[in-house]
Amino acid sequence: MSKKLLAGMMLGGAATYAAWKKMAPVKKEALKQKFNDTFNQVADYVTDYTLDALDIVDGMMSDAKLNDKVSGAADAVSNVTSKVKGGASKVVDKMTNDDFDQQTADIREELAKSGETDAADDDIVIDATSDKKDEEEEK
Repeated sequence: MSKKLLAGMMLGGAATYAAWKKMAPVKKEALKQKFNDTFNQVADYVTDYTLDALDIVDGMMSDAKLNDKVSGAADAVSNVTSKVKGGASKVVDKMTNDDFDQQTADIREELAKSGETDAADDDIVIDATSDKKDEEEEK
């Protein structure tokens, strides 16, 4: 069963890759946009669901007069929720950022500039005391 699943995944991936390569650039952009929109909708849905669940738990805690005993836990849950929101926004930013080629070109350009140095910059100072010894010997 697992060999068939792996073979199916490999064939499906190859077919998907081939279809992607043959797809027109306009359709690729439309597909990327649809994926990003769907991803954002799912992230919003998960966030809303989490906040609704937290509201229900908060309401139950206030009804049971347990808020004083577990206020630390509520703060911890609130912190986790904010971290999840931050992580989700980072993922969305990463997924929607399409200027990887430009960033790579900029990095290559900076590296090329740093490789162009003067011969005077090629001095390597291993130990500052060796310079002091040379100066003392000259006197």
